[in-house]
Amino acid sequence: MVNVLVGIIGVLLFIALALVGASFLGPRFNQAMINSKAMSVTQMTSQITMALTMRRGDEGVPLVARTQLMSLVLPGYLKALPLNPFMGEGGFPFRVLYSGDVESSLYYADVVFGSLGHGDEMLQVCRSVNRQAGMGEDIPQMAVVDGTNISNMIKRPIGCFQVHSTGIYGEANPGDYVVYSKI
Repeated sequence: MVNVLVGIIGVLLFIALALVGASFLGPRFNQAMINSKAMSVTQMTSQITMALTMRRGDEGVPLVARTQLMSLVLPGYLKALPLNPFMGEGGFPFRVLYSGDVESSLYYADVVFGSLGHGDEMLQVCRSVNRQAGMGEDIPQMAVVDGTNISNMIKRPIGCFQVHSTGIYGEANPGDYVVYSKI
């Protein structure tokens, strides 16, 4: 019984110290954490892009859009499948898609696509991704008339944009921030 009480007190102290630490560390620390998350998702999409490039060089055929990324792990192009760190917060797994119609599997993939979800943290991560990609802090917003065509959104090799108010079925919810890497 004493061990349980000591454990509970320890957890409460840990939480209290974490909250106090966050208030002392301030905005520079918070921005560093945002930049770290942005670099992480950018690195993951780039890693998938490089694996796809190596596969295409070896096999001579590009990957068809919407193919499962596990197909890059088994032959050794990826050691492990990169998992979107925002999946538990409304994000979706990384996918390889065709930018002209992300819901179609009739074309070759030309973009790695990962929804971060929506919220203030995802907004800040998206801004950081664009800043690191040389696009400034502006976040392009996808027009509803574009439907599932994201080709107007992917101007640079890597970047981030916001999905329109109807979302993209199975890939991003309305208002989600999406990180991408062109293949």
